[in-house]
Amino acid sequence: MKKHVQFIINPIAGDIQKQNLPKVIAHNLDLSQFEYSIKYTERAGQASHLARQAVKDEVDILVAVGGDGSINEIAKEIVNTPVVLAIIPLGSGNALAYHLQLPVRQVKRAIQVINTGKQIKIDTLRSNKGEVICFAGIGLEAVAARTYRHLGKRGFFAYAWAAILTIFFKYKPASVSFEVDGKKRREEVYLFSVYNARFLGYKLGKVEQVSLIDGLMHIVVIKTFGMWKILWIALLELVGKIHLAKEAEIIEAKKLTIDLPKKAHAQLDGDSFITSSAFELAVNPLSLNVLVPHSLTNY
Repeated sequence: MKKHVQFIINPIAGDIQKQNLPKVIAHNLDLSQFEYSIKYTERAGQASHLARQAVKDEVDILVAVGGDGSINEIAKEIVNTPVVLAIIPLGSGNALAYHLQLPVRQVKRAIQVINTGKQIKIDTLRSNKGEVICFAGIGLEAVAARTYRHLGKRGFFAYAWAAILTIFFKYKPASVSFEVDGKKRREEVYLFSVYNARFLGYKLGKVEQVSLIDGLMHIVVIKTFGMWKILWIALLELVGKIHLAKEAEIIEAKKLTIDLPKKAHAQLDGDSFITSSAFELAVNPLSLNVLVPHSLTNY
């Protein structure tokens, strides 16, 4: 029997024209293996609804066509189900796509991954605020994510501007109490990030040792430093060498609890929110099925 592939397309993700996508799919998908259907999102959050319905309909492969927001909305709904996630990454950040070495903003090549790729299982993170696919955090990056969301523009330069505004005008280091695998700590921190995937997006913020199959999250803590060091710290993070900063610590963990002050900024997969309750995260090992290129070995 042919497998049922359903494409969920975000028509406003990225700047690639999508009017011809149905034709491109029809001409490039291997119809000897698959039958397919196409759904479009019309508003934020609808991709999650469509993904939940696809699980009920026993769709075999669910294809997220869009940016990180759409991909994460869909992926979170098929964790711990038999449904396989495929990705046609058309957004700006493309954090998961870069980690999995998927063709970014190349629709035909991404469809070929569906035709000829291999299925793997990857870790996700459970939290008391929802599933996490790529990354989470509190403080600086959460404020930056919120600033970025309200800018009304997208892309690398908009994100860079949001980061600059946050660093110099909107954020101050904070004292954070947290518990890692049962061990309690307190640190004065500038940045507190939790990685499941290797990148924050745009191939930035790379932490080389992060794996999607090791049953661990990687916590990057940057302790407070003199502002005269800000350009050096930012450069190290941009080029994926933050471990060289003496103020940085990378912690491997299976479970994390962060005690938050009232109205603290937090983010899950770039979606920022304000919370006053404890923030809990735990690894959910090998909980998401994903289609990736056959050539992928290090993930």
